[in-house]
Amino acid sequence: MVRYNKVLPKTIPIFVLVMKILTVFIFNFVVLIAWGQPSNDNCSDATTLCGGQSVLANNLGATTDVCAGCSDGNSNTGNFCFALDNTTWFSFTTNELGGDATVSFTNLSCNSANGYDNELQAVVLSASTPCDESTYSAVSNCVSASSTDFSLNATGLTPNTTYYILVDGDLNGVGITNPAECSFNVVVSGNAVEYTVDAGQDVAIESGESTTLQGDAPDGFVWSPPNNLSSTTVLTPTAAPEETTTYFLTYTASNGCTYIDDVIVSVYEPITVPNTITPNDDGINDVWVIGRIENYPGAEVKVFDRWGQQVFNVIGYTESKRWDGSHAGKRLPSGTYFYTIDLKSGNKKNLFIGSISIIH
Repeated sequence: MVRYNKVLPKTIPIFVLVMKILTVFIFNFVVLIAWGQPSNDNCSDATTLCGGQSVLANNLGATTDVCAGCSDGNSNTGNFCFALDNTTWFSFTTNELGGDATVSFTNLSCNSANGYDNELQAVVLSASTPCDESTYSAVSNCVSASSTDFSLNATGLTPNTTYYILVDGDLNGVGITNPAECSFNVVVSGNAVEYTVDAGQDVAIESGESTTLQGDAPDGFVWSPPNNLSSTTVLTPTAAPEETTTYFLTYTASNGCTYIDDVIVSVYEPITVPNTITPNDDGINDVWVIGRIENYPGAEVKVFDRWGQQVFNVIGYTESKRWDGSHAGKRLPSGTYFYTIDLKSGNKKNLFIGSISIIH
């Protein structure tokens, strides 16, 4: 007779089970305390906003520090237009010109649990002393919005100055016991924070040629990579890459914001232009095959007869658009014709003029 050993599950003493549950609870509580507050819960830790660059943020678990001398404010009525309940902070620095700025809040998504408000409140503040509430002044409208996009408008801002954005969850209404906790996207824009960084139009050159980059950026820019550039610190360096290269024009503002634009310098082997076609339907040399012109999708090809009448014109000389020696659906007579090929690559050397013969 075969015997089987039956293994019974171990019984966990109730005391051990309780201790394990308690340990997990304490661990999670510590994690909540350590990680529950947003990193920008205080003015001195305000999240830097860069002009035109959206930031995903939230005020979940945010706190408030309300007292005379506190950075949040000196009373429960707030500094200017709303009570302070769970504040978060952002900042931006104006450029050397100053002017107007708009702070836009989009994609609001608020905690919809019972007892939670669903309105965010915000204002732009100036501070002659950073994060000193006694020096705050409102420089924008005050907004209170529930689960919808809204904007703050600040005008006449001083150049090279840091401003602060105070965001707070509302706590108001019947049955509301908790301030609004929301996630949102925030971005600052306008001439007060804009920086022009333009690396110029993409360009195509033939192997062995060079081109002049046309950059535009504030002082302090740099080009990269330095490969085959005459300089990385002038706006119009000469580029002579041996292969297709993307160059980046980078500017870093005083507040650490980085703005980048790029330009692609495409490098191709020269095109080859046959000077004869024989359109006799024998399948050999019936159409004008311009070698490597597919590398220039915007190229414009024109053909003229000896009297200067245009007999062919196309932009984008693809295989289906190759000239077959005809005009208006009729074959042209044998003879010499003249062409212009403009590769539209931004390089003056990429304009070709010559003659082509039709032989029947």
